[in-house]
Amino acid sequence: MKKNYILTILMTICITVASFGQVILAEGFSYADGSLVGNGDWAKESGAEGDFLISSGKAVVQHGSPSEDVKIAFDSGTGDIYASFDFSVDDLGEVFSGADKEYFAHLDFKARIDIVPAPNGGDYTVGISSTSSTAEATWANDLTFGQTYRAVIKFDQLTGEAKLWINPNSSSDSSISGSESGAATIENFDLRQSDSSKNETVRVDDLMIGKTFNDVLVFQSSTASLKNNAIIGFATYPNPVSDGVLNISSASTSVKNLTIFNLLGKQVLSSRFSGVNKNIDVSSINAGMYILKVTEEGKTATKKLIIR
Repeated sequence: MKKNYILTILMTICITVASFGQVILAEGFSYADGSLVGNGDWAKESGAEGDFLISSGKAVVQHGSPSEDVKIAFDSGTGDIYASFDFSVDDLGEVFSGADKEYFAHLDFKARIDIVPAPNGGDYTVGISSTSSTAEATWANDLTFGQTYRAVIKFDQLTGEAKLWINPNSSSDSSISGSESGAATIENFDLRQSDSSKNETVRVDDLMIGKTFNDVLVFQSSTASLKNNAIIGFATYPNPVSDGVLNISSASTSVKNLTIFNLLGKQVLSSRFSGVNKNIDVSSINAGMYILKVTEEGKTATKKLIIR
């Protein structure tokens, strides 16, 4: 029984490139530090192989000297395609500025997302375009260096329109859109390194590809249906945790049960709380990679957690 339980925990960090209902791909980047190419189904798109790196379980997009772009192939079928991922931008020491705003992620050179100057004087924000290299629409809210956000992208393969949400709870939340660029078939998700005005570093994790918004809203690498099991509005930050405090939030005030396991399946912390937001003291846990499990109203979310 114990062996089966440990196996279940370990499977939550495995990369699952298979179709679970409407889910096409789930990628948690749980690889050893080093080159991303050679892990899973990642392949070089262009540039010097080995330049695109994994660090602490995240894909690292380094604008500047590294030149490698990487891709992962999937079967998009027909109709809309959705992609989502967690991202953060390392502190630049000053607000992002400049005119060279290179995109760092895209769907087969469609639905391009880039880092752009913040509209209200903050650290930065993001933009989206359907096909062009320059953002056609900019997210209206300032974003903060070092904080993790979840981007959800939709691409309509019939009209060629791209749409972007940041930290949404549902598809009816605020979004921005590019132009209709014409029919196109998506075959890859890509991460791109190039020169930009500030050569910012973007860290990407918990990639999902699916056919509906709910398929990709919450990262989950199990075979459970996301539509039935997603905790609406579930978010954790910061990740990695460096100051001993982990914040957990969701859209509901219902009771939540939180458990943290090490990679051998041993429980290292548990907590029970209610409300939409809670700070969890994890200062007693040794540095390393863990699995975070949260249940709320019979729904479960699991995430990779890094403590420094």
